[in-house]
Amino acid sequence: MKRRLFALAGALALAAGPAAMADRVPQVHALTGVRIVVAPGKVIESGTLVVRDGLIEAVGAEVAVPAEARVWKLEKTTVYPGLIDAYHALDWPVADKDEPSKAVHENALIRPERDATVIAWNEAEIGKLREAGFTTAVIAPKKGILRGQGVLLELGGGDLPANLLRRNVAQIAAFETSGGRGEGYPTSTMGAVALLRQTLSDARWQEGALGALAKKPGQRRPAYSPVLESLAPVVAGKQRIFMVGKDVLDTLRLAAMAKEFKLDAVLIGSGEEYKRLDAVAATGYPLVVPIDFPKAPDIGETDDLSVDLATLRHWDAAPSNPKKLADAKVKLIFTANGLSEPKKLHEMAAQAIERGLTADQVLAAFTTEPARLLGIEDRVGTIEVGKSANLIVAGGPLFAKETKISAVFVDGIRFEVKESKKATVEPAGEWALTIDAGGQTINMTLKLEGKADALKGELLGPTGPMEVNAETSGDTVEVSFDGGKLGMPGTIKFNLKISGNSASGSGSSPRGTFTIKGDRTSGPPAAPEVKQ
Repeated sequence: MKRRLFALAGALALAAGPAAMADRVPQVHALTGVRIVVAPGKVIESGTLVVRDGLIEAVGAEVAVPAEARVWKLEKTTVYPGLIDAYHALDWPVADKDEPSKAVHENALIRPERDATVIAWNEAEIGKLREAGFTTAVIAPKKGILRGQGVLLELGGGDLPANLLRRNVAQIAAFETSGGRGEGYPTSTMGAVALLRQTLSDARWQEGALGALAKKPGQRRPAYSPVLESLAPVVAGKQRIFMVGKDVLDTLRLAAMAKEFKLDAVLIGSGEEYKRLDAVAATGYPLVVPIDFPKAPDIGETDDLSVDLATLRHWDAAPSNPKKLADAKVKLIFTANGLSEPKKLHEMAAQAIERGLTADQVLAAFTTEPARLLGIEDRVGTIEVGKSANLIVAGGPLFAKETKISAVFVDGIRFEVKESKKATVEPAGEWALTIDAGGQTINMTLKLEGKADALKGELLGPTGPMEVNAETSGDTVEVSFDGGKLGMPGTIKFNLKISGNSASGSGSSPRGTFTIKGDRTSGPPAAPEVKQ
């Protein structure tokens, strides 16, 4: 199996012929006849966009197409700058049962030393963000009072090293409680406030003590603490802290603590800012606002008192929250964090636009404003010469309910966005695959487990099982995995159209394309196909 996988890597590299030699060959794309939204409020109605080696080389109404470019004729489509999610929280891996005994702080909610590079490269999650139009994001730890360091990523192919822009973007904090029921302190917001204040005070004292020691050696050195060390730049005002509120009162409490400790804070809002609009605007801190509006409450056919008045009021008022913040001169920065599916942001944005926000304001809140907040406006956020080719190709206005995204470019690499369909087959089982890559035939085995809407899959890699992502759309299962595990950095993808216990399809690697066939050799019997 090991030899066959190495052979597969070689065959995929050869599949594109001589042109696959290299990383040295320029990767050039020309998008022609396309409407280009260069930046919020700046549009080229029909033009050409040239991308070379991941950067924008030319953009305009009259741009010459390089002879070596791959030309994409995109009439009746619009190209937008890639979206930026300034805060996307992911769960930390499930802890060891004895982790508290190993912890560097006695309270399990205090983990500022954690580094989100551990969790950041979740390929399935990255894929969902990318299909929604995101090309850059801050990935942050999700739970705790002091949660750890967020990281800034591009959302391209390959792996974390290929996409990491900056570590230690910000410390993440919130007033989270343990939930009670014997889970330990704190069980109330008051306790969470006290614990966060005490920890920040300890870090400030530690920083002062070390500074005094440096000026006057010979004093007793304070005990080393990785917790306090990781907070030193925060309390010194040299590193940002993202403060996550669960409601508007929480946000205002966090802002008050930020002022108390003179922190370089960014507030991650709750969508309830309209309830205390003047107070939120008066904090003066940057505000990242979720665009996650509630569904209409189900009040039943006869029992219209089954939903409390506060829930009804929030359902009605939430879509107007962005407009009210904009009118209060708050710089809007949007996040899709909290949405069950990032793609839903377009539907939510359409609701905000219906309530008076302009499409340009929504675009700025997802592009130029987060780029400025994160200090990457010289790299992303607009479509300009010299910037990263992070682009969205859409069939119409980006923030309209009916508009579909057909492709996303990240650093000049094109990712096709396919519309997901309800599964009509069950792919689970063991599949014997035959791969034809440039005339070379490779035999492989793919194992799939679970139902069509929640598949798990693996191939056997050079050092053992190699996990793959597998998703079912209609009668096709789409598989992807990191080619770096085969010594070929980049994403390898293939699709298999299933008919009973047989399948066929095609795939692509960083070095070329290939065809693939397969037979189900074991596993669940083929279920009858569901007619659409």
